[in-house]
Amino acid sequence: MPSHKPRPNGNGWIKPPAGGLFISSSGEVAKDRAGAGPLTLARFGAALDKAAALIHPIALARVVLVTACAAMSTLMIPWAWVGAWLSLSLVVEVWAFVSSRRQGRGETVSWITRWNFLAAYIALNLIWVAASVTFVLAGGLSGMICALIIAVVVVCAASLVFHASPLIFMIAGAAPPMAALAAIGFADGRDWRTMLPIWSTLALTGIFTAGRARETPSAQQQQLWLRDTLTSYETLVSNVSDIIARTDENGRCLYVSPACFKVLGYTPDELIGTDLSLVFTEDQRRDILGAVSEMVKNPDRSRQITTLTRAKDGHRVWLQTNLSLHKDQMGFLTILGVSRDVTERVLTEKALLEAKAEAEAANAAKARVLANVSHEIRTPMNAILGALNLIEAETLSDEGRNLTKRAIASGKMLSQLLNDVLDFSKIEAGQLDLTPEPFDVGDALTTVTSLLGPQASAKGVALKVDVRTQGRWINADPTRVQQILFNLIGNAVKFTIQGEIQVLLVLTATEAGKARITCEVRDSGIGMSPEMTARLFTRFAQAENKDSRRFGGAGLGLSIAKAVAERMGGLIEAKSKLGHGSLFTFSFEAPLAEPSVEAEETDLPLAGVRLLIADDNATNRLVASTLLRRLGAEVEEAEDGLAALTLARREQFDLILMDIQMPHMDGLEATRAIRALPGPRGQAPIIALTANAMSHQRLACLEAGMNGVAAKPISPQALLTEIALVLQNAA
Repeated sequence: MPSHKPRPNGNGWIKPPAGGLFISSSGEVAKDRAGAGPLTLARFGAALDKAAALIHPIALARVVLVTACAAMSTLMIPWAWVGAWLSLSLVVEVWAFVSSRRQGRGETVSWITRWNFLAAYIALNLIWVAASVTFVLAGGLSGMICALIIAVVVVCAASLVFHASPLIFMIAGAAPPMAALAAIGFADGRDWRTMLPIWSTLALTGIFTAGRARETPSAQQQQLWLRDTLTSYETLVSNVSDIIARTDENGRCLYVSPACFKVLGYTPDELIGTDLSLVFTEDQRRDILGAVSEMVKNPDRSRQITTLTRAKDGHRVWLQTNLSLHKDQMGFLTILGVSRDVTERVLTEKALLEAKAEAEAANAAKARVLANVSHEIRTPMNAILGALNLIEAETLSDEGRNLTKRAIASGKMLSQLLNDVLDFSKIEAGQLDLTPEPFDVGDALTTVTSLLGPQASAKGVALKVDVRTQGRWINADPTRVQQILFNLIGNAVKFTIQGEIQVLLVLTATEAGKARITCEVRDSGIGMSPEMTARLFTRFAQAENKDSRRFGGAGLGLSIAKAVAERMGGLIEAKSKLGHGSLFTFSFEAPLAEPSVEAEETDLPLAGVRLLIADDNATNRLVASTLLRRLGAEVEEAEDGLAALTLARREQFDLILMDIQMPHMDGLEATRAIRALPGPRGQAPIIALTANAMSHQRLACLEAGMNGVAAKPISPQALLTEIALVLQNAA
């Protein structure tokens, strides 16, 4: 079946199958050469070309018509007149045929050719005018009628060349018979009263026909409207930055908007008639045709694809294209695509993904560094603090006891820094857990101020505490509450050189069973500017960078305190003025609790408990075993996980303290092996006694089958509390 789709010619124009418009490949609209508009020289030449294109192919038919007319004319006109008219007519017909030959073949012509044809065309009309005059001279009614008809036809035919409106067509068809009727009526000498109905009917019919003809738009008017519409469309398309393209089902380009030049560097003429391989690779072309195949199966759904295309200068452009399927008037499938340049967005998204990957890698590296540093510091710190705690219980001189206390205090400060690092890791991982229990909030504050009071006194700073409560027992996490109070009051002690620190604790019942706890810490320290206050709770930041050298600290305390307070449903606020001190307010809500009964303390809380300590560090084993034996426990030691597994197979232990990083078999592997032992020996409670105290490391210990985790450096009270909790749960 032959295709009727538009095809580009050598000038970049697409000629529609029918109609009077030429549409350029760039969307430009060219008016038909015989279209409407003012009669200019160019339009007059176009009209001549159109008339020539019509006259040339019917030359033979006109010769037959001339000959037939001449034969019939002999009935009314002398033979000599008819012969002269016929001879002259044939000469003019040959002239018109030759002068219209180039236009009839669609060739480009010069104005000399046009003027030659115009002369031949005028001669043709004059020949028929001469025939009309001849009929008039012949006399009689028939001659008069023939003359009128010929004159009207010549005038109408000439008018149609330049203005082909419905009204002219109507006149061209109605005028000859009307002229004949008029001639007959007047010739017969009929009374006007007799002819009045006939003329009235003809007049009314003519008025009605002329009215309908005027209401019906002419081909020229329709062409004007279409031209205006296409001009508006061209203006719209020319100002749209997206590429609008139409292709056939095989990917051959039928139309593309001018935006393709701005985006890809191709003019529309360079793309029309080509296939997708000019701008797409074979794989991309296959993807596009695959999307088209899917649309053929489901025509109601459009498709959106993003492809990497080649611009004319070779650089790559990412296009996001919305594809939709359509059928033209002939029933052929065409694909309409609207493409947008999304190169900047794609590159930005790619950069964001790369930045995200780099950030995740940096976080992973940071976690590894924190874990390694924490482990390497905690291992010797465990031995140092453990040994100092044991030495403190020995008989010492006053100077030795003072030095020991100072060493323990310094070790605790370093331990607090390590704990801040661990809390920072937990907060980032979203794994900061709270362990609510009943406690006296006033006692918690007293414990903190008793620890920080000596530091304030040593600087000559007064630490004043005022507790105003309606009942002091609440149900919250005492460790976290003390951590926040320690950070706030410790921060005030650190940055106050002289003057005083006022601590106000208020507990007020709010609703049934709940209370609002507010703690205000006011100091007369160095104070802060508004800019310093705004970034006060930023991690690794202090009010002044130089303060890290002047006052010490890593800048984690306040940021961690704020995160812990928010985790508890509370908040921390700061107000300060440079040189005039600061005010920190910590508030949260918690359920009220009943005072707990103090348990009777025993000298040997672990009396009769059989313990196994597995640690590859001999000093840590010595410190832990000495501490636990003083608490009444029976202790066995293992230098690695393999030795611990051997002892666990042979003996039944009430509790196993397991280090993690050990040679031959680490603590996690040893724990899993012990859990695989049959009977009660495989169910022995295990506490991780490790410097690997990061949040994900704690989780790994619990997943391996351990019952608890005690972080190094060991706090005797914390270790005893963890042991009591695990033994209680195992009972």
